[in-house]
Amino acid sequence: MSHEKRLAQLRRYFDTSGKRYTVEREHMIDVIAEMEGPFTIVDLYKAAKAKGFVHAASTLYRNLFIFIDAGFITERHLSGGKLEYEANTGNNNFLLCVGCGTLKRVPLSKEFKAMQEELCKKHKLLPVSYHYQQKGYCSKCQKKIAK
Repeated sequence: MSHEKRLAQLRRYFDTSGKRYTVEREHMIDVIAEMEGPFTIVDLYKAAKAKGFVHAASTLYRNLFIFIDAGFITERHLSGGKLEYEANTGNNNFLLCVGCGTLKRVPLSKEFKAMQEELCKKHKLLPVSYHYQQKGYCSKCQKKIAK
C-alpha cells in the first residue's frame, strides 16, 4: 500500500472514530509499513525511536490499538499468552499449534476470499483488514496427545 493510501485510510479512521489525527500517528504508519515479518511492541518501539518518531514507550502503547483498529497492524495471540504483531498486508492467515506454539502462514482459497467479500458486501461493510487464525494441534503434538 502506498504512503498516500495509508494516509487516506488513517484519516478515514480518525474521521469516523472521533479520535484526533496527529502528525506523530501519521509517522507511525510509515514505521509500521517498514516492519518486516512478525514483531513485538518492543521491536516497533525501537524502530520508531530510531527514526525520532517516539520518545516514550507509553506513547506507542497508547496508540497501538488505534493502529490495530484502523487495520495497519494484525495482532496474534500465541501460546502462553504471548502477543506478536505484523504489518497488515491483507494476507494474514495462520495455523497455530496450541501445544508447541508453531505458527504457520497459509494461503486462503479463492472461495474463502470470495466468501469474505460477499459477507462484507451483504452487510455493507467497507473492509480495511482481516485476520484468520485457526488454533489446533500439529501432527507432532497429536502424537503426544494420543499416548
